[in-house]
Amino acid sequence: MSFQQGRRNRRVRVPSRSRLRIVGKTITIGALLWTGSAGLSTVQAQLTEDRALVQCRSTISLDKRLVMEQWALPGGCERPVRTRVTDRFLGFACLEHSAEFSVCRSYLPGVDSKAFDTSKSFRCVDLGLTDQDGVVVSRMREWAAEPKQCDWDPYAGVLAMEVDFDNGQVCVAALCMAVDRLSAIGKTRLRELVASAFRELGLTAQAWGPQAVSPVRAGSK
Repeated sequence: MSFQQGRRNRRVRVPSRSRLRIVGKTITIGALLWTGSAGLSTVQAQLTEDRALVQCRSTISLDKRLVMEQWALPGGCERPVRTRVTDRFLGFACLEHSAEFSVCRSYLPGVDSKAFDTSKSFRCVDLGLTDQDGVVVSRMREWAAEPKQCDWDPYAGVLAMEVDFDNGQVCVAALCMAVDRLSAIGKTRLRELVASAFRELGLTAQAWGPQAVSPVRAGSK
C-alpha cells in the first residue's frame, strides 16, 4: 500500500479560527503577488519607453569637463524626458528620470581625468554670500568661459558646477550629488578647486557677482 493510499481516508479537523488565519494568509499572499505584478508591469513599461527614446544633442562645457546628455521621444528633443550629467573631473554622474526622480552615483576618476582640472585654466566663479555675523559663503558656481567673458546667463545653456555649502552638495544643471558620497579623489579635488578659487578671489574684498579666476600658478598649492 502506498503512502498516498494509506492517508486517503484520514481526516484532520481544523479549528475555524485556524481556517480564518489560513484564508487571511492566502489573501495577503495574493495581494503581494498582485503588487509585485503591478511593479513589474511598471518596470516593463519604463523599459519599453526607454527603448523608444532617441538621444538628443549633447551639451559639453568649454573645458570638456561637464557633459549633459538628453533623450526624448522621436521628434521631441525640445521636451527631453531623460537627462544625464557627468562631471569627469570630480567623478560623478546623475540621471534624471523625471522632475521628481533622479539618481546620482560617484565613480573613481581615471588617470586621464586630470586633463579636466579647471584650476589649471581660465574659469569664472560666482559666489553666493550671506551677511550674518560676518560674510558667509553659501554657494559657489564655477564654469569655463572665454577670457574676460564671465557674465552669467542662465538661459545660455552653459554648464557649470555649483557647490551648495549649506546642504553639502555639488550640482550640475540642478542635479545634485552629496559631497560625502564622492570618492576620496573626488573630495580632494573639490576641496582644491574651492580653496584655489578662494585664494585667487581674496574673499576680504567681499565682491558680489561673477569674477574671473586666473589659472593656478605652477608650484602653488
